[in-house]
Amino acid sequence: MSSQNETITWCVLSDAEEQKCLDFAVHSSGKKLHGKLHCTRAYNSIDCMEKIKNGTADAATMAGDDIYAAGWCYGLELAAGESYNAIVTWCVLSDAEEQKCLDFAVHSSGKKLHGKLHCTRAYNSIDCMEKIKNGTADAATMAGDDIYAAGWCYGLELAAGESYNAIDGISYYVVALARKSSSDISMLEMHERSSCHPGIQTTVGWTVPIGFLMNTSQISVDEQCNFPKAVGDFFGYSCVPGVKDPEYDPKGNNPKNLCEACIGDDNDGNICANDPSERHFGEAGALRCVAENLGDVAFVKHSTVSDTMNVKDPESWVKELELDDLKLLCPDGTEAALTEHRKCNLAAVPASAVVVRPEDKCRVFKFLNRAQRMFGSATQGFSLFDSSPYGGKDLMFTDGTRKLLKVVGSYSSWLGPSYTKVLQAFECEGVC
Repeated sequence: MSSQNETITWCVLSDAEEQKCLDFAVHSSGKKLHGKLHCTRAYNSIDCMEKIKNGTADAATMAGDDIYAAGWCYGLELAAGESYNAIVTWCVLSDAEEQKCLDFAVHSSGKKLHGKLHCTRAYNSIDCMEKIKNGTADAATMAGDDIYAAGWCYGLELAAGESYNAIDGISYYVVALARKSSSDISMLEMHERSSCHPGIQTTVGWTVPIGFLMNTSQISVDEQCNFPKAVGDFFGYSCVPGVKDPEYDPKGNNPKNLCEACIGDDNDGNICANDPSERHFGEAGALRCVAENLGDVAFVKHSTVSDTMNVKDPESWVKELELDDLKLLCPDGTEAALTEHRKCNLAAVPASAVVVRPEDKCRVFKFLNRAQRMFGSATQGFSLFDSSPYGGKDLMFTDGTRKLLKVVGSYSSWLGPSYTKVLQAFECEGVC
């Protein structure tokens, strides 16, 4: 078939649009457009998508949310768009992150990224969510709890997710670690036991384990949503570094037993401090708490044991630690070996991901996918996943990211069922 005989069938939705289409067809007839225009009527934009999908129409002009549906539900693509869609405005939170963003913009200028990068500053992640929602920003990388808030409170979605192994979007697993000699302990029978937590309000040491205990009806909170009181009433004694800090305990009412498994520094000072001066602070500190028999269970990352043992100059307690002395406590009440963390964990914590408006999922991922091909593994010049030249850490993206993955489903599918469920346990605190 010659180009003069090719026909483009346009999908229209109203009498007025159909008349304009017919006039366009008449006026373009005989012109050197290398094709003819036909017009077909549809009930709505979804009907147009179906017509284009099945071949009874070829094209239609659509707005943002319909573009998103056309791409993700019907596998359709864009032939042309307004020029403003070529700009991706990134929301940043610090001077260092802004400088990296500006350098990214300079280095990507002129490259075949099919878009330009702009940078805008925000006060915090909530401010970024609001900017993305109202259109003054297009994208920002956020961690798990912020992803949940962005989706639940602002109706935002994810364009891309970080992968640290180039395979999946899991950052780490939260596990419950105990001594094998503790034969009568179970994740379903924790009442009055002693617990070791990396810190107050941390994902590993607080959100995931306390969310699990809430979801299994082992603890409940009062009308004031006082989680520290509920945790203190549940455990016999614990080490939760920072639980008595004014930031987390402004009235000084948090239970004292949440610090009774803490040991402070070498001089017995800084007990329960929210920093390394407390020797049971952090994941290694929580592991030490169990190793030295001051706690029955430690809530840590799946990699904490190996990370702690594989250091050049380990502390004496690490040298005495035997892997065979430890076990994992599973959510169903059973036990498992340390190597079985993929099936025996309290939650799989997702990697950080790029938050966008739903209609921008496709275009932002395409921009980032082209960018990572050019700058993702760069050893000279600008590197997408390296923040060291800017004197910061995890700027725009987490340092060491291997690849950005396309997020096909919703934000909740990226977060995963186990992590989403523990976040939902804290909704009385007010997510939005």
